[in-house]
Order: sequence, then C-alpha cells, then structure tokens
Amino acid sequence: MTDESITAESRSAINRPVPAPPNSLRRVVGVSMISRLAHDLSIRVVYPFLPEIASGLRVPVEQVGAAWSLRSGVEILSPLAGAISDRVGHRRSMSLALVVLAIGLAITGQAGGLSVATLGFILSGIGTAIYIPALIAYVSERTPYARRGRVLGAIELTWAASGLVGVPIAGVLLESLGWRAPFAGLAAAALICAGLTLALEETPLAARARAEPLRLGAILSHRSAIAFLLASLMLFFAFENIQVGYASWFESRFGLDPAQRGTLQSLFGVFEIAASSSVSLFLDRIGKKRGVAGGLAFALLGYLLLASVGPLALPLGLVAMSVAFLGFEFGVVASIPIASEQMPQARGTMLALTVMSSGLGRLFGGVSGSALLAGPGFPFAALISAGVAVVTIAVFALGVRERRI
Repeated sequence: MTDESITAESRSAINRPVPAPPNSLRRVVGVSMISRLAHDLSIRVVYPFLPEIASGLRVPVEQVGAAWSLRSGVEILSPLAGAISDRVGHRRSMSLALVVLAIGLAITGQAGGLSVATLGFILSGIGTAIYIPALIAYVSERTPYARRGRVLGAIELTWAASGLVGVPIAGVLLESLGWRAPFAGLAAAALICAGLTLALEETPLAARARAEPLRLGAILSHRSAIAFLLASLMLFFAFENIQVGYASWFESRFGLDPAQRGTLQSLFGVFEIAASSSVSLFLDRIGKKRGVAGGLAFALLGYLLLASVGPLALPLGLVAMSVAFLGFEFGVVASIPIASEQMPQARGTMLALTVMSSGLGRLFGGVSGSALLAGPGFPFAALISAGVAVVTIAVFALGVRERRI
C-alpha cells in the first residue's frame, strides 16, 4: 500500500464519526443539554439586567456594556483551545472550561467595582472559548452528518430555554436578593455540570489521533471556510449591536422594570424555542445552507422593524425584537453543522475558529451598541445592524459551500 493510499484512507476516516450506541448518545446529549443550560444562562442573565448590574457597581450602563464585551473578546483564544482539545480530549476540555466559568461567575458575583467584575467577565469568556468548540466537536464525532442538524439543534434548545425559563427566575432572584444572587447560583451549577461532564466517556484515542494541526496556509486557501468565518463574525456583530442596548431601551422608552424585562425574555425565548425546534426537526430535510439563509433574512427583517416601527409602541417593539431573536437563533443553530464539516480534518479547531469569529463579532457589536446607545440611540443601532445583515447574507450565499457527506 502506498503512502498516498494510506493518506487518502486516513482522510476518508476523518469524515466518519465514531459510532455511539443509542443509550450512550442519549446520555451524552442529556448531560450536554444540562451543562449548556448553565453555560448559556450565565451569558443571558446579563443582557436584561445591565441597568441593575451597573447600578450595583456604581458605574454608567454603557461602561458595563463595554466591559462585558471583553468577555467575547477573549474568545480569540478558541483556536488554541480547540487545537489542544483535539489532542487531549474533548471531555477533559469541557470539564475544565466549566470550572473556569464557575470561577469567573463567582468573581463577578462578589465584585465591588467594575475592574473586578471585568476580571470575572474575562474568565467566563475563557471558559466559553474552551467549552463550546470542545462540546460541538465531541457531539459531532458521535453523530453522522445526516443526523447532526437534529442532534445539535436539540442541544441548542438550551439557549432558548435559558431565556424562556432561566432569565425570569433570575429576575425574581435579582429583585429579592440583589444583582449578585444569579451569579452565585450559576457558579454552583457550573461546578456540578463539570462533574457530570467528567463522568462521560472520552473521545477515543484513535479519533483524537486523526486530528491535524490547523496551519495558516490551510485557512487562507480554504475560501469557503474564510467566508463562513466572516459571515459568522457579521452575524454576531449585528445581533450584539442591538442586544447590548435593548434592556436600557425598553426601560427608558417604555418604563419596564427588571421583573417586566425578565418576563419579556420569556416571550423572546418562545421564538427562540420555535427556531431551535424547527432546526432540529426540519433542517436536515430543507438543507442546511438554505436554512441559514432563511434565518439571516428574518433577522434582517427584525432589525428593519426595530429601526422603523419599534419605537412607536411597546407591542410593535416586542414584535420587532421577537422577529430578530427568531432569525438570529435559527441562523446560528442551522450554521453549526456547516461549520462542523468545513474542515473535518481539524474539526475542533475549525469550530474554535467559529467561536473566535463569533466572539469578535460580539466584542465589536458590544462596543458599537454601547456607543450608539449613548449617542444616536437604539433605533439607529438597529439600522446599522440591518446594513450589516445585508452584507452577511451576500457573503454567506456566495462564498460558503455546504459539504455533503
């Protein structure tokens, strides 16, 4: 057998996920959903309550928004974390990430000023940078591509569930016990989830040995991967640009208190549940690229509605924001299977690059949205997001190829 045939055979094997028995896969998905719920709530609990966190830290809300954006900025570490995860094991990486997340949440919950809270934000971001690519790679290794949309879509339901159920509960805790209470509870939950994750089976050594280090030349020569990463950055920028300011806007424009804003998140969560459920049920049938394009179009519609009719009345603002949440969630969840097969020979690293690009999008969007909120205002920020969404659709449609296996 020649070296060329051995190389071709090994590369073909990369595309074949490690088969997981049904009971094992259900256990993996169950633990992953519980852990992702704690992780996702640690992010979502901040946006609706930025005014209260700012008040507790005795700083303007735009400063907390800018500091919070640093959490996303540290996700540039994701490629390094992904490459290490591919080698040492995804389960170990996930467990470590949840411990780091717990430490970051605990520090934020005990902070007496913005500098300490920012340290907590950054540590939480490091946890995300390690956790998300390792989780997706771990599940992808065990799921055939034909079913991956359904399985990853089911796990992504936790993002919507955290908004539907978790944020309102956090709002009640915040009103009764103060802004620190949700962070303390989430830190404990993250530690428990780290233990649950550590009890899962590790990715087999043979699968980890197939992973190859990602070289810069490989990235630059892979046009579809570059287009995907650019589209991911812009997708997250456009949404973060409005997400960082919507709580303050609903408070100042319509006079909503923390409990009411927490309840609003339940409404948005319903739309996110619908989006994630639709991905899980229908994405493998309608086509993954087509599904992403549809989500991007709905997000664009939401931004345009926020900029035009959203400020006129609370119901119109709620409809516009719900449409934006729906489109964003569907687009993000539908894009994950495509990301998982852009570079299957370095799946964990490619997914880490995706986390990095989305983190940079959140970083730039958080800074932009905070500045626009303090300047031209929230509707103008929504208009900027609409313009970015148009470019995102073009880049994704023309530049990204869907790998069919």
